Amino acid sequence: MNLKKFACLAGVLLAFAGSQASAEMGRWEQWLNSYYQHPQPEKVVNAAYGLDREGYFDQAGAIPTAIGFFATVFAANPDKVDTWFAEFRQLPSYEQRVMASALWYSGNPKGEQKLLALAHTSTTESRREIEQLVNTPNTDIANTPVRSDSSMNLQWGAFLASGEEKNVTNILAAIGRGQLGESARVSLAFNAAQHERVLDICRAQLDKQPNEVRSILRAVINDAEVKKQPTS
Repeated sequence: MNLKKFACLAGVLLAFAGSQASAEMGRWEQWLNSYYQHPQPEKVVNAAYGLDREGYFDQAGAIPTAIGFFATVFAANPDKVDTWFAEFRQLPSYEQRVMASALWYSGNPKGEQKLLALAHTSTTESRREIEQLVNTPNTDIANTPVRSDSSMNLQWGAFLASGEEKNVTNILAAIGRGQLGESARVSLAFNAAQHERVLDICRAQLDKQPNEVRSILRAVINDAEVKKQPTS
């Protein structure tokens, strides 16, 4: 796809996604999306239940984003994890697996224990997924390779919890390797328009990336800046 077509597509999707986000994003989803700006770990339990009530976990791409987000929060607050998980017990089983997976990704050894405990009460398919996960060498999210939309959303979730540049540059590296499709470019454009921090990272990376990524970054930056301009 050439640059003009990409800019046009990104603009259309941003306009739609932006209107949908402002109209439909619930209170706790807004909390999650702005967490890195004002960390509030004391609200993690309320957020987990609130996100469940809002149907957040049913959205496309939400599960890996949630895992990346909560894994980063758990890693930053290891002293609170036991208390949080005691209060997660009333969550639906599927969301409990999300939280246990996040704990595993955080590097906490209790993550494997909680996943294996959940495996005993899961369906055969879910049990196999859990066993496959715990048998995979654990690496922190910042060093997890981005090879798919799911692993890209894992990075976005971690970014929402931390605001770390590394999560964004991991996505840029995958785009440069040709490992992500058009959805990654549109996701980058959307997040740059939504988050000034992402836009600043894109600007800072413009002269550091290979040519094939620079052209995408220029389109992303231009489109995000246009979206930020007040309408007359």
